[in-house]
Amino acid sequence: MTRRLRPWTVLESRELLDAEPFLKVHVETVELPDGRVIRDYYQFDMPSFACIFAETEDGRIIVYRQYRHGPRRVNLTFPGGHLSPGEDPLEAARRELLEETGFVSDRWTALGGYTVNANQGGALSHMFHAAGCRRVAEPSSDDLEETEILFMTRQELVGAIARGDIALLTQIALVSMVWQDEIREAAAAGQAAAVPDP
Repeated sequence: MTRRLRPWTVLESRELLDAEPFLKVHVETVELPDGRVIRDYYQFDMPSFACIFAETEDGRIIVYRQYRHGPRRVNLTFPGGHLSPGEDPLEAARRELLEETGFVSDRWTALGGYTVNANQGGALSHMFHAAGCRRVAEPSSDDLEETEILFMTRQELVGAIARGDIALLTQIALVSMVWQDEIREAAAAGQAAAVPDP
């Protein structure tokens, strides 16, 4: 029988930093189910974002090469960006894909929204797969990042992942969600190859 786990109770929440729209920091006093009280549990509020695995009509994946200040290096990422307040995640994904790449798609699959940080909260990453993307305009993004747009084959993207060219966990998670069957088959083949013959 599965034991019923109880959530923590927030006894108090105090704002420490308001750098809206990018970051708010709170410190909470929380009570655990066993009665223990933790007085300094920090929480982050950050804008949620859409992350898009976009494939063109000829099966190439739209990828950016750009500097990201979190990992402090140039790496590969997928199109995406922050949701505006009250914006539907799919509408944000459609908007970001068009602004950043000039591409649109009529075949969208929502893959879910996931909390980025397990303990401090932060943002939700809304994952999408857009297939059959076609160009209808020039990119018009006003992001801070210098961006090089690449159109990669699956083999090229797999090679880039193997070299460590993707530094962000959300991006690796998105590839895994879209390619779950291929990844499972590759893992099984790798495990079979690692097992010595009797």
